[in-house]
Amino acid sequence: MQNDLTTDHWPPPGCPDLCWPEQLTSETRVAWYRSVITAYASLWEGHVTEAHFKPVSETELLDLETRLSCPLPSALKSYHQEFGALSLTEKLCSVSQDSDTPIQPLLEAYPGIVDMLEHEDEQVLRLFEDMIVFGDYLGNGNMFCFLRESGEVFYFDHDDDNLLCPFFTSVEEYLDALMIRCLAEIHENEEAGLELLAQRYGPKLVRKWLY
Repeated sequence: MQNDLTTDHWPPPGCPDLCWPEQLTSETRVAWYRSVITAYASLWEGHVTEAHFKPVSETELLDLETRLSCPLPSALKSYHQEFGALSLTEKLCSVSQDSDTPIQPLLEAYPGIVDMLEHEDEQVLRLFEDMIVFGDYLGNGNMFCFLRESGEVFYFDHDDDNLLCPFFTSVEEYLDALMIRCLAEIHENEEAGLELLAQRYGPKLVRKWLY
């Protein structure tokens, strides 16, 4: 970390407060994300410019949707058009198929599931087949997925008997929560960040995600 967090210059100018913004529209949400990401980059690099963002073209997104045979949730699509696959407190998967962590079906990201589920019923198997990985939690094999039709977000935990856990109603909720995690690190107040997440989503979900 390059910044001296004890100086009067931290958090950096323009950094949002550690709180949930009120009544976000699509435009104000993108602006909030941009402010948080810029401050988070400053935490590690001392400064940030537009060059740090990796926006994805509409053509690349359409190619991905063709490969997946389903549309991306609008919030995830918008995020990649603005920022791309950045590594924040955890890593979002890339639109590019050539990436080490691409957006892809869960059964391709973790093919060992096929053997783990060989004795499960058809409904369980179909649920796994409909999962698309879009977030890689710390590279430890646990991943966030969205359901093809509804966009509901599930957490895949390969170390748990309950491999799939419903987490957020939408990718938008996940991204908002990710910004709170980033702000907690910027403000050096993990406890307050956890409390904000627990108040909105419950302590059980927070423990599942972060412990």
